[in-house]
Amino acid sequence: MKKISTLIAVILILATILPFYFVRKHLIENERPKVETIAAYPEPDFAKIMFMGLNAFAADLLFARSQYYYGSHYVTDGTYMLLEQMIRVILALNPSLEYAIPFGEAAISSMRTESAIESANSLLRLGHELYPDDYYYVFNQGYNYYIYLGDMERAYPLMYEAVSMKSAPSRVIWLVNHIATMGGGYRLGYEYTKARLETAKDKYMRDQFEKELRHFSNLLTLSEAAEEYYKKYKTSPDKELKDLVKSKLIKEIPEDVYGGEYYYDEGDRIVKTTSQGDRQYAQKKEAEAKKQKETELNKEAPEKENSKTEK
Repeated sequence: MKKISTLIAVILILATILPFYFVRKHLIENERPKVETIAAYPEPDFAKIMFMGLNAFAADLLFARSQYYYGSHYVTDGTYMLLEQMIRVILALNPSLEYAIPFGEAAISSMRTESAIESANSLLRLGHELYPDDYYYVFNQGYNYYIYLGDMERAYPLMYEAVSMKSAPSRVIWLVNHIATMGGGYRLGYEYTKARLETAKDKYMRDQFEKELRHFSNLLTLSEAAEEYYKKYKTSPDKELKDLVKSKLIKEIPEDVYGGEYYYDEGDRIVKTTSQGDRQYAQKKEAEAKKQKETELNKEAPEKENSKTEK
């Protein structure tokens, strides 16, 4: 009986998988079909009138339609021009369908163009209007500007605004500070960390913010000195920053609080650190040195043994 049940299960699995296999094979070997879609969606306020009180039901149907729209365009042209309007109509009909916003935002931002990011962020702004206490809708606007467009000026204020919200997990601040270090947003990182330090009550958090404040302060001081050097001598300082000390723009090169080494990046014309926001950089460096020392000792051991044998 057990063998028959296993055989039936295998047959059912094959019967389920084989159609998908042949459909996939057909799509690979043949030209993909053109996707037919409507040219526009109604305005959200008009959609409420159209469905005559069946708004929640209509919203569910339209969300299913939006998923089909996304899937069909994903395998063809990879563009989702109507998706923002579709999500807006869905939320006008039923604002409780909150998950429609992350779905639409993620799909639209995947196009990676400036207009697509503005469209995705437009949905996030709508999400912030509907759910003002959720940090996600503010943070992701800044993250989209940073990751897709490299627009630091618009990215940082939004991300720092998000981590100031009560709903933001405490760990998000370290992510934002890491991004600020990577992107050169030292001034904003310094000001925000200073403000958080003034209000922090927990001793551990205060210690962390003080350390982070020194981190940004050092980067700011060195970058400003490097800029002053460039203006004065019409050339960049050396990568190791010794020119800044020689020219008396700074007394000495400070120690990186995370164990890295400061250097001048001529392309971005700012000072960076080899730790680049890696909070375990010093420990990793120490572990690598220890490992290298052990390797050298292991190499020396056989040589000493051979030497004794020869004698």
